Amino acid sequence: MRRKMLLGLLALALPTVVFADSVTVIPVDNPSFETLPSGGLDVDCGHGCHFSRAAIPGWSGGDGQLRPSVGHDGLFDTFAPRDGRTSAYSNGGAISQQVGATVQDGLIYTLTLEIGRRNDVAFAGSADLLVGGRRFMATGATPRPGHWSTFTATFVGTSANAGDSITIQLNSSGVQGNFDSVKLTASPVPEPGTLSMLGVGLIGLAGLVRRRFKL
Repeated sequence: MRRKMLLGLLALALPTVVFADSVTVIPVDNPSFETLPSGGLDVDCGHGCHFSRAAIPGWSGGDGQLRPSVGHDGLFDTFAPRDGRTSAYSNGGAISQQVGATVQDGLIYTLTLEIGRRNDVAFAGSADLLVGGRRFMATGATPRPGHWSTFTATFVGTSANAGDSITIQLNSSGVQGNFDSVKLTASPVPEPGTLSMLGVGLIGLAGLVRRRFKL
């Protein structure tokens, strides 16, 4: 019993040892679009819905920001679960931001964001990371009407792209792409020895589970 407990604790602790304190958040200006243009959300779209057609602080391009109606007869059934209720939107264009950091060799860069689907229009949103002329597309499950889904894009910094700029691009293929909760992180590529340790721990955990099911 004691041996089983030690194996289980080792396997559970290893991911923490490997990845704790290794993720760096790269600053993104106005990541949840709660900073409004000087004129605010000056257009009323009914049922508690307001939007702007002004430049989005911290971003280039796009159409504006939206605080949609939510719930019965709303543009959304739910709203993205982070940082307020204001999102960005684009009608057939792109919203972009070049972050201050540049690519470093040996780091994994991860973009996450929420992309929404209004109740009354087809899903039109997508997102990319642009690095040195290369496009890394964010992937995720297409949200149901009135809901949001998390999309993720990753790339690995190498000596070939070290020093390249990093641009976040939010795209819309029609009416309307909706975006919120943009986050960019960097973490070290795990060393081969570290991955081996993690594998040993996971094998121990698998063996523990098998033995428990045999009892």
